[in-house]
Amino acid sequence: MEFGILGPLVVRDGAQTRSVPGGRQRALLAALLVRHGQPTSAQSLAEAVWDGQPPRSASAALRNYVMRLRKALGAAGERIETTAGGYRINVEAQELDLRRFTALRDEGVAALRRQDFERAAARLDDALRLWRGPALADIPSDTLLRKEARWLTEAHLDAVEARVEARLSLGGDVRALTAELHALAREHPERERFSAQLMTVLYRGGRQCEALAVYRRVRQTLIDELGVEPGSELREVHQRVLRADPGLDGPARARPEQVTVTATAVPAARPAPGHSAADRPAPDRPAVTPCQLPAALPDFTGRARELSLLTGRLTAPDRRAPFVAVVSGQPGVGKSALAGQAAHAAHASFPDGTLHAELRDADGRPTPPTVVLRTFLIALGVPHDLVPAGLADRVSLYRSLLTGRRVLVVLDDARDSAQARALLPSAPGCAALVTSRHRIADLVGALPLELGVLPVAEAELLLRRLVGTARVAAEPQAAAELVAACGRLPLALRICAARLGARPGWSLRHLADRLADQRLVLNELQVGSLNFRASVAPSYRELDPAAARAFCLLARAADGPLSTLQAARALDLTPPSAERLLEQLVDTHLLATDAPGRYRYPALLRAFAREQGGLRPGAVPAQAGRLPDGRPAGAAQAQAQAQAQQWHIGLR
Repeated sequence: MEFGILGPLVVRDGAQTRSVPGGRQRALLAALLVRHGQPTSAQSLAEAVWDGQPPRSASAALRNYVMRLRKALGAAGERIETTAGGYRINVEAQELDLRRFTALRDEGVAALRRQDFERAAARLDDALRLWRGPALADIPSDTLLRKEARWLTEAHLDAVEARVEARLSLGGDVRALTAELHALAREHPERERFSAQLMTVLYRGGRQCEALAVYRRVRQTLIDELGVEPGSELREVHQRVLRADPGLDGPARARPEQVTVTATAVPAARPAPGHSAADRPAPDRPAVTPCQLPAALPDFTGRARELSLLTGRLTAPDRRAPFVAVVSGQPGVGKSALAGQAAHAAHASFPDGTLHAELRDADGRPTPPTVVLRTFLIALGVPHDLVPAGLADRVSLYRSLLTGRRVLVVLDDARDSAQARALLPSAPGCAALVTSRHRIADLVGALPLELGVLPVAEAELLLRRLVGTARVAAEPQAAAELVAACGRLPLALRICAARLGARPGWSLRHLADRLADQRLVLNELQVGSLNFRASVAPSYRELDPAAARAFCLLARAADGPLSTLQAARALDLTPPSAERLLEQLVDTHLLATDAPGRYRYPALLRAFAREQGGLRPGAVPAQAGRLPDGRPAGAAQAQAQAQAQQWHIGLR
């Protein structure tokens, strides 16, 4: 017997072609053959047979179709076995074109890795000749095609890439390869390797300008459609073309570790019903080395103990589990800067790349893990149309791609453990740095690292680095007052430095005096995209109504430290209830505590709380539907602000 699915469905019994009548029987046979030797659930088969809309009587009708299919196959019908909850078809290795293709392709890839280019090209040519057209070309089931034809097509394209690599290494005919690669790169722009191979063959043909034009076109497409830069392989070829690397002139040594084909195919975007993405093997390590870290700060100052701790743990050899650290602290304290500095310091220990994600959007709303995972998967080489749809499948594929690799993941401004947990790697060679304005205590095994404000000496050193030593030396007292007014927060100090840079005629004394009025201080701490008020706003918006009321009301209850009993009296609550609210504010770093039952507002957070409570004379109050800095708010935010305004009326 011979079965063929790499093109129109074919069944041959010796020299005789057997007809499989009826579209539903053909869909049934195709669904079984794609998963040959594996049980396929009745639910999955029904979805394929009735194209995603099985009737209520599907179970009985499916048994009837199986009976008809067995009869149509003659003696080979016995190969269809009933299993628990479904069916399975058994075929020998030489009886199914998919199995022959896989075996030949694997032989070709193995030869390519051994640099036996002639054997590799021959085996891959034989594998590709088995394709008679698009896989499952005549199967009337869009559901089946969406689930299975995609990964079969990816397997075909992987083999084409490997065959071209072998031909390039043999110094194949430039004209023939150029024509083939032009078509492949045009039809599959998401596969950067075709573009890299096209650039190579164009360069060999003396068409350097055209090779560079290919790179520019692909780069612009990736930026416009995906918002990412080209991968490392394409960038490397671009650089080699620019410097006229002699290694591009003739047969090149293959780089087998970058051949992205395996004994199995790339997973489809959606798993078959009754199966998860984990049922389908993950793709091989992609030929992409993501490097997504923002630039390191050239004037990063202090945090020597914290930086030493993080880099030491990140670079520790032979970990048995991935290292995860959670850096928390109040808004503006420098959490992101520390994580970025540590990531840059340890990047050499993660040769397979670094991933970075800001876990809030421009308005401070948390970004769903599914959105971040899509970005990560694309950065790791998964074509955008093959990214799975569901969160569980994206997590499964993401962790599979990181298995056996050393990748550092930086997750900036996580709201809670639920958001961060889905994005953490599970491979022991990987690590993750998580920053959060909340105390995230329920990530098991994570190292908690809480940042306080800078010590006075380090805060003054940062100011000197930002505005210049001479300027600070000329006004030491004003500089000290400015540092104190900024609460020794790096963000506030950077805003002041930016304002002084934009106003060369301003003295430190002039700015320090402007910051001295606590009723107006937040208006001074904004310049361009740097805005201290906006950095605190997401923490305030996420408070529940009772905690938000307490945050605003207690800001005027005492100018100094606050006890639990004082808070209880001010809020008209029992001490345990007041303590619960106070501890919630501590966990969000909107209050500080130095001893049990004793709390205090950091200076700038007190100013923010009073502003939100409508207690700052001359301030423009937050309006319903607007954030404190004037930007539009979502419906939920508008409702919360309307409630807050009602409390503020009572506070007055």
